[in-house]
Amino acid sequence: MRDAFFDELLALYTADPRVVFLTGDLGYKLYDPLAAADPARVVNFGIREAAMIGYAAGLAEAGFLPVAYSIVPFITLRCLEQIKLELCYNRRRVVLVGVGGGYAYGRNGVTHHGIEDLGLMRALGGMRVFAPCDPWDVRGLVRALPALDGPAYVRLGRNKEPRLRPETAPPSPHTPFYRAGDPGAGLLVTAGFLLAELLAAADALAARGAGRPAVLHLPCLSPLPEAYLAPLLAAAGPVLVAEEHIRPGGLGEGLARLMLEAGIAAPFRSLAIPAAFPERCLDRGELLAAAGLDAAGIAAAFTALAARPGRP
Repeated sequence: MRDAFFDELLALYTADPRVVFLTGDLGYKLYDPLAAADPARVVNFGIREAAMIGYAAGLAEAGFLPVAYSIVPFITLRCLEQIKLELCYNRRRVVLVGVGGGYAYGRNGVTHHGIEDLGLMRALGGMRVFAPCDPWDVRGLVRALPALDGPAYVRLGRNKEPRLRPETAPPSPHTPFYRAGDPGAGLLVTAGFLLAELLAAADALAARGAGRPAVLHLPCLSPLPEAYLAPLLAAAGPVLVAEEHIRPGGLGEGLARLMLEAGIAAPFRSLAIPAAFPERCLDRGELLAAAGLDAAGIAAAFTALAARPGRP
């Protein structure tokens, strides 16, 4: 995803002189092509992320399109007040890009785990929040950046995430990915690159003869596409949301609220990262498995949900 982002950004950067790239002391080789094209529009702030946000707000006020890039917790938690006041309150068109969402940085530990970012950004008024699922999703998102009318946050993985979307034109950043299955068998929902685990879980369920639930990925978490979601959720059997994020502020809470307000009574469960710190440094796959968010854990949770007594 990271390579796709910079490849697509270079095309936008060379075509649109309003684009300015800001970084918080990382990604040197990745943005070297940007600096070669026009070094005046590449600014490395070092480990001064809060100052970077203020500078980006000033650039946006002057008519530029700043893209500020850092590791997820550094671009969100470290400068949350500046994002709230400089960008959201003043409606500045700045794109914040967090690399390494969820457990992508694995063994780097808690300082690098980005598991609260989506909830934080969704809580800010006027902030659009995007979690693309694969490199193809990323390309469509970058191409749409000039059309934004306010601040946005983009959550990326690290790199080498598998291609999951069909090989068609890059999608709009608001276009959900929906893999059809048996609506009566249920619906698996996520946002971002955890989609690979949900697709594998749906295949495992089908191989056991349990039916193939449909799978849904929502690339835009704020605002949620509620008009699209409500009839889809109403027609589904059991609904399981799995997200590489803590439960508070996440996608599961958003869909649970929507279902309650719309009177949708389908069996529901939310799988999320525990709001606790891991005791050991593990890689992403091990951390997902421990949280029940790998394909096997998701399939087991869905099986238990579908077997709940009293299901309509």
